[in-house]
Amino acid sequence: MSASDILTEMLGNMPESYQKTIGFPTYDLLAAVSLRMEGTDTAIDEARQQLDPENLHDSALDRYIYPRSGLERKAATFAHGSLTVTGTGTVEQGTLFESGGGVQYYATETVAIEGEGTVPVTCTVDGTAGNLPAHSVTQMPVAVQGIASCDNPEPIGGGYAEESDSEYYARYLVVLRTPATSGNIYHYMQWALEVAGVGHVKVFPRVQGVNTVDVVIADNAGQPASPALVKSVQDYIDPDSEGAGRGQAPIGAQCFVTAATGKAITVSCTVSKSDTVTEDILTSGIKESVAAYLAGTVFTQDYVSYAQIGAAIMDTPGVIDYAGLKVSGGIVNIAIAERECPVLGEVTITYG
Repeated sequence: MSASDILTEMLGNMPESYQKTIGFPTYDLLAAVSLRMEGTDTAIDEARQQLDPENLHDSALDRYIYPRSGLERKAATFAHGSLTVTGTGTVEQGTLFESGGGVQYYATETVAIEGEGTVPVTCTVDGTAGNLPAHSVTQMPVAVQGIASCDNPEPIGGGYAEESDSEYYARYLVVLRTPATSGNIYHYMQWALEVAGVGHVKVFPRVQGVNTVDVVIADNAGQPASPALVKSVQDYIDPDSEGAGRGQAPIGAQCFVTAATGKAITVSCTVSKSDTVTEDILTSGIKESVAAYLAGTVFTQDYVSYAQIGAAIMDTPGVIDYAGLKVSGGIVNIAIAERECPVLGEVTITYG
């Protein structure tokens, strides 16, 4: 409230027997108080909002969660991989390489090249920007004497964005609602989720015998985990599945980490669209909406809902209506096995 509104309210609450005009003590004293109280309603509302962790963001959320649980927000990671370099010369540590899109990588060690050699590289910026397909890094912004060319024969990956507020808070709720103790199922779930890039976990005890645990993981986007991510989780929980207690798992417990198997879900339908959006943009939006729905079902339900696919399409801005929806060629729910995760396959949209 403004100072004027506060003053009016306080004067209205005073008995009529008091003189309330300017210059009299009642008015002057309340006017001074109203100036000091201006903005307090907003401040009180803001403070009240801070009591609910769902309203917290960034460092405020960190300060709420970490003291209560010991959970730290997962930091962003840097994409890394290897380049095949040709020529005769020396690639010094720190030498820069670049993709056609301007993403840069630096050599993490000095490598002498005689004809052809392999140079390990890491992206100069963290997050997903450095995750590129094979044959993307083919340039050198600064020429190196004797070096003729460079290329990445395999995809470069391992770059993950900093854990978002929603992801961090969701992991905190997992800790609260599924207490981890003495290597129980929830403990393995929490260990896997502590590794950057892991977004979904399912644990299967004693599948391979007594004192064995299978941990199946998908990444933050609900996609099957990459081999590098699987190895990171394996090394964190139980290196080499030895059960030697060299990771988080207790001595004697062998853990086997694998990636979820992706099950492609195809979608086709005819869409009536708004004139405010192009077909290409709307098709991309539909793909994003359906992919987001699929990611939300990973390890939480054993089927993909035909109806929810339709709802995701309708929720896409620019869609007026749709008809003839086929999900994986049919009009029924799609069963998902316990170690599978649904991934978006071919999407065919006809506009009419």
